[in-house]
Amino acid sequence: MCLVSSPSRTTRKPRKKLAEPAEIPIRIARRERRREQSREEIVAAARRVMLRDGIAATTLDAVAKEIGLTKAALYYYYPSKDALYFELIFSAVEAESRAIHDAVAKTNGGGEALHALIRETVRTFAARMDDFRLTFMHGQVAGSSAVRFGAEQFARIRPLNELAYAGATASLAREWKHARGRAGVEPRLMVFLANVAAVGVLTMKGTVESLGDPLLYSDEELIEGLARIFEAAATP
Repeated sequence: MCLVSSPSRTTRKPRKKLAEPAEIPIRIARRERRREQSREEIVAAARRVMLRDGIAATTLDAVAKEIGLTKAALYYYYPSKDALYFELIFSAVEAESRAIHDAVAKTNGGGEALHALIRETVRTFAARMDDFRLTFMHGQVAGSSAVRFGAEQFARIRPLNELAYAGATASLAREWKHARGRAGVEPRLMVFLANVAAVGVLTMKGTVESLGDPLLYSDEELIEGLARIFEAAATP
């Protein structure tokens, strides 16, 4: 038996295998999916806190606690309360705009397009009145303490108007070339007013339901009645 220990050998750590070129886009896509999922989870948590505690009490600390993140981790995705609240509004408006766009694409003629726009606007929010209030009513009731948006946020939200309005506007404009609608209202303005009218129906619906006194008319009756008014106005 040898009592002299042999020289120790340095243990080398195995080199980390470099990603193959074909694997890099896959890894990047996987990382982006994880980030997007994290953003969605944070926005959902912010919505819960806002609905439960109110917008004034919805701080980044409160949202971080709700979802189980550190405030620093939350800052990685959303640097301010305004940025987080904007994402909540953006997701709601984007869902409405896409629903309108897809419904209008299946119509024939300006009257049908207006009908689809009104229907999808009301239906999108009728079952989600809390989201409607957060999206459309906060600025009016919060006053000077309302969350503020800047040029970057408006640059993202404005294309959604085009997504929602372009199809119906184009249908009405084609008809406008041959004969103006009975109301004589320019196509883009007519589409905008139809959307505003639908938002007004939702505002009244939300107001009376919060008081425990629902409207006399069903959502479908409101949609059909309002749509017929705008269809008649658009008909030569």
